[in-house]
Amino acid sequence: MEAIRSVLDALAWPVFPAQPWPQAAFLSVAVLLVAGLVMLAFPATSGRVLGLSASDTRPGGVGEVRPTGGFLAGLSLATLMFFDQPVLSAAMGIAMAVAAFARLVSLMSDRSMSLLNLLLFLVQAILAGALLFYFSDVVTGELTLGMPDEIMPKLVFLVFAAFAVIGFLVLFAPRIAMTAAGLWVIADKAGGIASIRSTGGFLLGYGLFGMAIAGYWQSQFVVLLMLCFGFLVAILLSIVGRILALLLNRGNLVFNVAALAAQLAAAAIVMAYIGGAM
Repeated sequence: MEAIRSVLDALAWPVFPAQPWPQAAFLSVAVLLVAGLVMLAFPATSGRVLGLSASDTRPGGVGEVRPTGGFLAGLSLATLMFFDQPVLSAAMGIAMAVAAFARLVSLMSDRSMSLLNLLLFLVQAILAGALLFYFSDVVTGELTLGMPDEIMPKLVFLVFAAFAVIGFLVLFAPRIAMTAAGLWVIADKAGGIASIRSTGGFLLGYGLFGMAIAGYWQSQFVVLLMLCFGFLVAILLSIVGRILALLLNRGNLVFNVAALAAQLAAAAIVMAYIGGAM
């Protein structure tokens, strides 16, 4: 009952904060929400801006931008709706910080230096700095690192671990990831690979943070519960994006079906944990 009351108290129309740093964090989440919705609704245009297009063998591969945008939009929406729960802002801050680092790696190693990528790196760094204002409110001495003992928290830990592994692979093997998804870099915009690495960094940072927060499953279980709520909204909107990609973009059917099945399994595990905790 305590968990239900905490969630219901937190669920309200977002109110713009009164203090400067929370205002900066709020606006950062709003910016990311708009960016995610644009990617979800206009994958081809978003891809062209970022320097990405479908590969020659998979004309619908650009639809992969949709589930990526859906995840970002869903996570941002949940963070705004539960803005008084600092764990969601901190999670986005960590994810955005690692995404900025990944873009910096690409700038130095992929010959992706361009004005757009420099601007995107600066924007990501600024957004991460604003969102990490809440980090110290979340990570306290009560946090115990390691895999939980009970089955449902352990499964949630493994879901976040899977996201971290996927993010690591995308970050450090971006060309393999693009080939699997049916995406490729536009010929005259070689810097597009930076956005792939950055996406991997975002998933890596978010997954690692979720693995750490799983340590609160006993001492501050509401913190983990709120993070799971945010993840569930994000994965559901990502699933919507993938279904739209299947219907409208008609990319790699096998890849999309496999990815959709994995997303549904992750959503089911997190939903089961939330239901059990409440």
